[in-house]
Amino acid sequence: MAGRTRKIVEISTGKIGKKEKLNRQIQEEKLKLDRAELERGAPEWLSPAAAEEYNRVVFEAKKINLYDNLDLSILAIYADCYARFVEASEYLQKNGNTIVVGEKEFVSPYVTIADKLMTQILKCSTKLGLSITDRLKLIVPTKEEKSVNPFLQFLK
Repeated sequence: MAGRTRKIVEISTGKIGKKEKLNRQIQEEKLKLDRAELERGAPEWLSPAAAEEYNRVVFEAKKINLYDNLDLSILAIYADCYARFVEASEYLQKNGNTIVVGEKEFVSPYVTIADKLMTQILKCSTKLGLSITDRLKLIVPTKEEKSVNPFLQFLK
């Protein structure tokens, strides 16, 4: 895909005509699905901390109608990783980044766990559009039709 990624109509600052603006709004509305399953609450298998993060993100995203039912699984994975990352970080703050076995000092396995969870959180947050730049990338560009040359009618 060449060029810049498309922005949603509400935040677009470029010059687009009224017809084009209406067409884009219609395209954006077609991408939206129901949110009922998403808003029922966090899946039962999530820990209380993960469920709290899940519900927080759903509540905040509702303000801009960002997610729908198809986002439930990736949002649950994000919330689970987030809660586990917090646990690992708290452990490291309490116990340090190293462990001592006999006379040798090793890097705590919690460092690796936190690192892998952070990577997963960043991947999920990109897909979910948790930052403004990621949200702008979520709009699926459509192939723009070329306008018909108005002078072709005189060639008939």
